[in-house]
Parts: sequence; structure tokens; C-alpha cells
Amino acid sequence: MSSAPFVYLGMADLAAMETKQAEGKVRKFLPEIQALRALAVLMVVVYHLEPRWLPGGFVGVDVFFVISGFLITGHMLREVARTGSVSLRHFWGARIRRILPAALLTVVVVLVVTLMIAPMTQWPQIGIQALASTFYVQNWALASNSVDYLAATESATALQHFWSLAVEEQFYVFWPLLVLLAAYLVRRSNARLQAGGQLRRASFSVTRCVGLLFALVTAASLVFGIWYTAGGSPAAYFITPTRIWELGLGGLLALALTYTDRLPHLRSLMAAAGLAMILAAAFLLHGSTPFPGTAALLPVLGTMAIIAAGRTSGELSLHRLVDLKPVQWTGNISYSLYLWHWPLIVFYKTVAGSEPGPVASLALLAASFGLAALCYYYVETPVRRFGWLNSQAWRPLAAGAAATALVGTLAFVPGNKQERILAERAVQTSALLAAPPEDFGAEAMSPAADRAFAAESDVIVPDPSLAKEDNFDVGDCASLASDPETKECEFGDEDAEKTVALVGDSHAAQWFAALEPIAEKQDWQLVTYLHNSCPFTTEMRVAERDEDLQCTEPNRETLDRIIDRGDVDAVVTSYYANVNFVDSGTGHRPGAAGFAENWNALADAGIEVYPLIDTPRPRAGAIAPDCVAQSYEEPQECNQPRSEAFDGQDLTREAAELAPRARVLDLSDAFCGEDSCPAVIGNVLLYADKNHITRTYMKSLAPRLEEKLLAAMEEAQ
Repeated sequence: MSSAPFVYLGMADLAAMETKQAEGKVRKFLPEIQALRALAVLMVVVYHLEPRWLPGGFVGVDVFFVISGFLITGHMLREVARTGSVSLRHFWGARIRRILPAALLTVVVVLVVTLMIAPMTQWPQIGIQALASTFYVQNWALASNSVDYLAATESATALQHFWSLAVEEQFYVFWPLLVLLAAYLVRRSNARLQAGGQLRRASFSVTRCVGLLFALVTAASLVFGIWYTAGGSPAAYFITPTRIWELGLGGLLALALTYTDRLPHLRSLMAAAGLAMILAAAFLLHGSTPFPGTAALLPVLGTMAIIAAGRTSGELSLHRLVDLKPVQWTGNISYSLYLWHWPLIVFYKTVAGSEPGPVASLALLAASFGLAALCYYYVETPVRRFGWLNSQAWRPLAAGAAATALVGTLAFVPGNKQERILAERAVQTSALLAAPPEDFGAEAMSPAADRAFAAESDVIVPDPSLAKEDNFDVGDCASLASDPETKECEFGDEDAEKTVALVGDSHAAQWFAALEPIAEKQDWQLVTYLHNSCPFTTEMRVAERDEDLQCTEPNRETLDRIIDRGDVDAVVTSYYANVNFVDSGTGHRPGAAGFAENWNALADAGIEVYPLIDTPRPRAGAIAPDCVAQSYEEPQECNQPRSEAFDGQDLTREAAELAPRARVLDLSDAFCGEDSCPAVIGNVLLYADKNHITRTYMKSLAPRLEEKLLAAMEEAQ
């Protein structure tokens, strides 16, 4: 989960807030809002730096949504009270002056630094996200990627945090339009009544109509958000319809709230309770909590309670904390702090190749505050006060459009630069593939040698920047993790004398590229039962218990379908060994007995079972194609020690002891030498992403797999 959004009104804007009290006075400064902003941004920053310390720190997003809805709605309501409507030019112009300069500067700096230090593999993605961030549609871009199984393995980029700003900007577009709609409806209704002589003056209030429209939109968003989040789609976290209710509740609070000096103890208790709710959410929620949904009500209602309590006093009051200068100052710079902290974290990971430890986290926190202060004092404040932009309403609109167009154009630079480099390499790649050397790919691997380059050419195929396109590909034959059943697909002659089934998760699917040419050569029919994130075991994954996976029942049905076909002679299966299973009390490591149960059932039906030892995992801390892109001429820098590539989590051999008729196939030596597991072998890149093997390498592995598989089949006779 990522971080929080902002309506950036700034200290000067908050000082200009005029919130009526019951006694007819106004509050021109709301220090509790500044304190909430400081709390929210610190929760987000701590969550990004050390999520173990604050597992639910992402709820800062909800705190800010409520603040945004409250402040913006209050601003519009005061304008409606003065003029009967809202000026879109002035409203959007003000947002541009306050939000755009720092945001666009962040985008430009991220683009420049990415080209300087990030691997070429990340350039197109940062360009896409820079474009999405510039035009405030980042949340939809991330939502699209979040439902893509393979996109989930991509590196985090330095602009992902703009998703929340995108939600707010979209809110700023349509929320004032609701006010205009309300004003139009009231004018038209009252005009008709007056024309009919039914009243002497307008009796329908714009404010009441606005409140009704706001309430309808908020209620619809809340219901949709709860329903869509419960459905388990990861896109629910990002998309605007699931988030509007949080801003809407803040808006409704602004519509209904009048501050008072009365009931000080009750209001102090309300504020303290609100703070407790926010902190409870920050410490009790975690990344696997379905969100936003009903879980978001805790921080949202807590924030509303603090705002509604207003200025408190007495022993239970939070004002001593609220009034601290560091708290108010952090609230001032919170927008810039939010903008700069995440790129710093991402760039640190890129350079260091690892997550920041406690010392590095403190250094990054200090650097984030430093950059935020510079941005606040030398970008935000000067631009906000720049007389030329404030003199006429059209000027910030024109300046904002021009700046957005310029930065949007710059967003294409990383992708274009990558294309030029790939074009230069394409000639060498074509020559290598046209006449591959004898020791191309897996043929270059032996216990005595694990050569990265097998020919005079030092080109790598697929190019690390194109590795994603060379991932396992079984068409539409791999079911999604949330699908209720596993797809069955057939390849080859249905009248073949032998039928082999490939069964398991995506780590079984990656073997398709090696198994399909064997099936063609041997004249077998190949049948697949592939279900992403679902190892072929009767035991439940922890992720299935905690998240939206459906594996146990589809696996049971798959077993029945394989047996009921009556023509399957052998099953080849594998799974991603770096997963955890729920302990079902079998006396063995969780998961092992479940594999054995399925394998024994197949063997009882006369079906041979050939489990494959899982492929080695690449070096931790960086995605392998990214590492190779950074060390293209010396890919040995990306090698993984063999002792760490197979860390003992694979249950295949333990399961085979419980299912002795299963014959384990171990091709580890085709991936690793005696001491290390390379990321490039025989000019071929091994990894397409964080853990899947490229199709190119798997195809080169087909002869070795064929030798092992046929020998095991002969032994089974």
C-alpha cells in the first residue's frame, strides 16, 4: 500500500479559513488541522521507511482525504454564501498555484535522477508514471497494473505515491461541479415557483441542495467501496470511486459543523478518542487488511472527531501537543515532505540494492525533511505569493497548462532513450539468434563452467529491458489466483498414444516452454492445468487464508478432472517454493503432506507423477533484469550464491518421501554451478522478473529436461 494525498492550502490559506462558531465568531486559524496533517504525513513516511514499526501507517491517506474534503468544501460553501455560486476559474486557479509547482518539480527531478542511476529496464515505466502523475491519473495506472499478475513483480517507481494526489485532483474537478449543479437546480426551481406566483422569494436553499447531492455521492461511494473492496480486487485501493466517500464525509462535516466554546470536557474527550482511533488503525491494520472498505472507517471517523472537537482546553485537551512549533511546522511542510520522501527511499534502494536499515531510515527521514523545507520555502511559498499569477484568474490556468504540457513532453524522454539503445543492440541480437553457438543458453552450463557469454558477441537475449515480454506464456490457459476453477487446455494431437499433463502454479507454467517442444518431438498430447499462485496441494496457502485466493477447491476439482479423463499417462508438476502453507497438523512441514496426497491419488489411478524441483531464486534486493541492465557487460555481478538460491523451503523431496511412486526431476545443475547461480548463461538472461525463468532459457533447457524425463519414464515402466 502506498501513501497519502493532500489538499494543499498551506499555512497562509489555513490562517485565512473562516469557520463560524455558535456565538457568531469566526475561527481564522485551525491548528488542529495542521497537527492532523503532521500526524498523517509522519505515519506515511514511517510506514514507507520501516513498515514493521507502523504496519497500518498507510491510513495517513484517509486522514488527509477527510481534511481535504473538509477544507475544500468549507471554502466553496463560504463562496456560495457570498455569491450564490462557485467560480471554477478562481477555484481551479488556486489549486494550480498551490499544488502544481512542487509536484511538477518533483516529477522532473525524478525523471532526471532515474536516467542517471536507475537501470534501463525501469525507464519506460517511470516515463509512463511521470505522464500519469503529471495529468493526475496515476491511481488508474496503478489500478490497471495491480490486477496484472506479472506486473505485480515490477519494481516500485519513485512516482507511485502520486496516486493519492490524482484522487484528490479528480475530486477537485467534479466536487465544485456538484455545487454549480445545485445552484442551477435551485435557481431554476425557485424561478418556476416565483413565475407561478407561489412565493415572493426563493425558498429553496443552495446549501441544502448541495448537502443532498454531497450526501448521495458520498453514500454511493461508501457502499461501492465496501462492496468492491470485499470482492478482493487490488484495484480497490487506488480507484477514485472507492475513495470519494472519505473526502465526502469531510465535506459533509464542513456543511454541518458550527464550532462552539461550550462543552470543553466533552470536546476534549472527543478529540482524544479521535486520536486513539487513528493510532489504533495505524498500529492494528496491516498490508493484507482489505482496504479501504469498512476498515477505513476507523481513521476517517477519528479524523472527523478531532476536527469536530475544534479548539479544546483543560486537562484532557490535546492543545499542548497541537501547539508545539515542530508539529505546526511539520504541518506546514507536509505536502513537500510527502512529495520528496518516497523518491528518496526508492533511489536509496536502487543504489544500495537493499531495504534501508534503521540508521539509513533515520538518514532518509532527515534528508526528506531537508528537501521538504527547501521546497516549501523556495518553491511553494514564492509561487503561491507571486503577484503575476494572482492578479488575473486566467493566468494560473494558462501557466499550469503550459507547465503541464512541458513536463508531459519530458515524460517521453526515458522511453525514447531506451528505444535508441535497444535499436543499437538489435543488430547483434539478430545475428546471435540467426546462428546461435552450440553452447547457447543452458548448453553453456556445466559443473565446471557457468559462462555468461558463450560467443564472441556479448549481447544478452532477451535484452533485460524486454525480459517481461519473454515471461512464461500459455495464452489464456493460466487461471487467475481469484478464479474459482482451473482452466484445462490441450496442445497437440488428441489421438496421441501418450498424454502428459502440466499441473501447478506459475512456476509450473514456466516449464511449458521446455515441455511443449518435447511433446511435439515425442508426439505426445500436452494438457495443462495451470492456476497462478496455486501450488497443486490439498493444504491451504497462508495467502489463501488471508487474501483473495481460491486454490484448495480448484485443486480438488483438478485432481478429479485429471483422473476422470482416463487418458492422462503422466503429470509433470512444480510450484513456487517460496510460499508458506497453513499448518494443518500433519506432522510434516506445512504443505508437504498435501502434495503427497495428490500425487498418491494420481499414482493410485495409474498416472505417473514427475515433480520438478523449483528453479533457483535470484539475488534478493533487486529484480534480476534490473541488476543485469545495470551490469550489462559484467552480469556476474548479479550471480546468486547457490546456498542462498535454494534455501530449504522446497517441499518437493519431503513430499516425495510420502509419495514414493513419484519420481523427482532435479535440473538445478542446469541453472547453477557448484558455487553460484548466474543471472546470464550462454548469452541468455535467466529471469524475466523477480522469480520466473525466461522462455528463451527454458527452450534452451528442453534437451536436458527431455533426457531427465524420458529416463524417469523408462524407469517407471
